[in-house]
Amino acid sequence: MKFDTLQQGISFYENYARVSGFDTRLYSTKKRKSDGKISLKYCVCNKEGFRETPRLQSNYKKKRPITRMGCNARITLQLINDQDNYVIFSFYEGHTHPLTTPNSTHHTKQSRNLTLVDKKYIIDNSHANIGATKSYRLMKEHVGGYQNMAASVTDSKNFQRDIKKHIRGKDAQMLIENFKRKQEMCSSFFFKYEVDDKQHLIRVFWADAIGRKNYASFGDVVSFDTTFSMNEYCMLFSPFTGVDNSKSCVTFAAALLYREDTENFVWLFEAFGDAMSACDPTCIITNQDPAMKIANERVFDSSRTRYRLCMWHIMKKVPEKVGATLAQNEDFMSEFCNSVWSKHTEPEEFDEVWNSILEKYDLINNIWLQHMF
Repeated sequence: MKFDTLQQGISFYENYARVSGFDTRLYSTKKRKSDGKISLKYCVCNKEGFRETPRLQSNYKKKRPITRMGCNARITLQLINDQDNYVIFSFYEGHTHPLTTPNSTHHTKQSRNLTLVDKKYIIDNSHANIGATKSYRLMKEHVGGYQNMAASVTDSKNFQRDIKKHIRGKDAQMLIENFKRKQEMCSSFFFKYEVDDKQHLIRVFWADAIGRKNYASFGDVVSFDTTFSMNEYCMLFSPFTGVDNSKSCVTFAAALLYREDTENFVWLFEAFGDAMSACDPTCIITNQDPAMKIANERVFDSSRTRYRLCMWHIMKKVPEKVGATLAQNEDFMSEFCNSVWSKHTEPEEFDEVWNSILEKYDLINNIWLQHMF
């Protein structure tokens, strides 16, 4: 049998292996010294040979299944001297292992293949923070089981790995280009960013039309928080949120910052003011970060915007500040929470209850509680 190119011969053997129920891999190559053309090409069964001895030792970190079984099945393609065509020089059919059954042939390496639909599904799920493994399981449910899958979970993970490798080094530029396209489609989309002297993205702020509309309607009180987990780029996710008339959380804007310091917060609050038409909120709630307080005083008008601390962050520190004994005292924690969380308590009544708790549990000299009150 004659083939016009070497690749045609390799593809022929791969198709034969797919139908027969085994996988192939390329083996050694011999080239002519005169012109460097490949004169002999060996294609073997993927179970040819034996694995190296060190990988079989018990102290090897990762146990790998034995896949090499000394199979001798192979084909040798030879270059015709006076032509550029290839012919089958030798062919050995016998295998030293069982072949796959017709029902499982599509799981062999030669047959596995992610379709365009599968790839699109994995990419779309990644936008919702769903990984390749979970996407594969969801696809399995859609098609009715693993036996109907055209690829393996490893193929899904490898595809996602290739996507990340492709965009690495260009991801920040892709983000900015995406924001620019959004702004072209909707003029109400606002974004602002800065890079360092090495052209690395160090901070970016964005607010879409819905967020800006929500701020115009419900932006009298704004919560700003940076205590979320960092992403793989070690940047802080910093959302501006509020509450609508249905007591549902709404997002006004968001940002990514490379560092929590006064300079970054000043830049961010100024960007927020630009996006919201310089309309300062009546109250802004943050955690106890000193840099946030300084930035708030520099950017927002203190006569119009009140600075308040988030109760969730304060209450999270109570067990540490009052000591382990009181933190485990259910009566104290119950009285303390009831006093600070009650929205129906009048100021005079709160002062009375607060002082009684401090006296009862000997916390009058607690510096942190005095500072908080």
